[in-house]
Amino acid sequence: MVIGGPLVVVIASIVTVTIAVRHPDPVLPREAMPAPVVVAPERMTPEERLQAEKAALPANQARNHVVSPTLPKDD
Repeated sequence: MVIGGPLVVVIASIVTVTIAVRHPDPVLPREAMPAPVVVAPERMTPEERLQAEKAALPANQARNHVVSPTLPKDD
């Protein structure tokens, strides 16, 4: 048990390194994914700003729900 546990870990790490060396992930070129277009909030129409705020709302609610001990109220 004293030798078997560490031996299993060493063998697993050697297998992991072998797999990583034999099958590396290819490096993607910078052109593979275009950069997102970010529009300043001052240049958005009220409808576009509302749409952007609605897109971020679920993450904001989830973060607040994790911090608070009470359930959020439905609007």
